[in-house]
Amino acid sequence: MGAEVQLYWIIYNKCGIAQSDLAGTKLALQAWQQDWMVLFNEPRSQFLQMGFHFAHLLAHCQSLKSPKSVMHSSVLKEMIKHSKIIINLAIDTTDDRTRHLTDHIYHILSFSALTLCRIVHTYESKLRAANYDTTELDNLVFKLVNWFKTIGLPCHAAHILGDIVHAQFQKLRPDFQPSTPIVSGALSENPGVIYNAEELLSPPDLSFLYPNFIGSEMFDADGGLESWPEWAQVHSDTDASV
Repeated sequence: MGAEVQLYWIIYNKCGIAQSDLAGTKLALQAWQQDWMVLFNEPRSQFLQMGFHFAHLLAHCQSLKSPKSVMHSSVLKEMIKHSKIIINLAIDTTDDRTRHLTDHIYHILSFSALTLCRIVHTYESKLRAANYDTTELDNLVFKLVNWFKTIGLPCHAAHILGDIVHAQFQKLRPDFQPSTPIVSGALSENPGVIYNAEELLSPPDLSFLYPNFIGSEMFDADGGLESWPEWAQVHSDTDASV
């Protein structure tokens, strides 16, 4: 509990503010990690790890809001790395208690998926030139949407936020075709059901409002994308790969 309180205090004071100091935030998170690294090996520490990676991801996203910011391949690599770790941690550690997690865990997952969607949509040609596997990133988001559908009842936060991620994924990646169908997990209300692309890519009902969601500007696929910075033309665009 103490580790979580300190982590979220850093997020509140450093990561979520406009014009954040990225270097200072990284130092604060590094110090926090040194103090609490022993907990990362404890059972069910995945949620603490997810919060740590979310702090990094949010700090990077906030730093890009500066009018003079540009997208460097090193920053992009960090954002993709943290997003992938967050999503994979959740999917790989699913158990019968997953449906009882607090909503903020699903917020973190949704933010990570929306970030990946927006990154691939905005910088796809540059990513391909730099040897990023954009198909892998698309499939990871698709896998998360499918995973959301296996959590609890249709009124569960996972289903609600999954619909949001799915709607943006469909708008930003309309040509996506999954490489393989994904079988739902043991938490599904209909065990053994396979959700195919047609079922997952049907338009959801987004008439509701989910209040106070960090990154809500990502919901609007028709606006806000112009705020993301241009790709920095420094040396070579092929200096990183994922």
